[in-house]
Amino acid sequence: MKKLLLSLSLLLTATAANAISDNAKFVAIDSSFETTLCVTAATKGFKAAYQEAEKISKEYAKSLYLNTCNGVAIKQFSLPKNTDVKAKLVKIVAGDQTAETKLCVEAATKGYELVAAKQSTSLRGIVCNGQSIQHFAKGI
Repeated sequence: MKKLLLSLSLLLTATAANAISDNAKFVAIDSSFETTLCVTAATKGFKAAYQEAEKISKEYAKSLYLNTCNGVAIKQFSLPKNTDVKAKLVKIVAGDQTAETKLCVEAATKGYELVAAKQSTSLRGIVCNGQSIQHFAKGI
């Protein structure tokens, strides 16, 4: 079980660092004002693109929502308001081949309820990485 904990900890650390990094890079293919607005919307948000459009005219800014970027409406193309949300990528790796470890992996990947329904015995005593199997499966 300690090997499972160590493997899972290392994997979570590696994937968390990878998920936090922002690999997206937006590059303008021409120097048009519309392209500049698309890049601004993607990197700084729709509000920043709107402010840039206001420098041209109020009427242009009001019709900014009609613009498209790569075939997508500029509002959808723009940076989401809540950029703190990051994807959580987790890969469950068994540290050994014991029956308990296999149940922990299965509960984490398929769901506790499904595993509990398939088992003829109670899962209450099973501990996965220091947590009850039910709590462990919900945390993944």
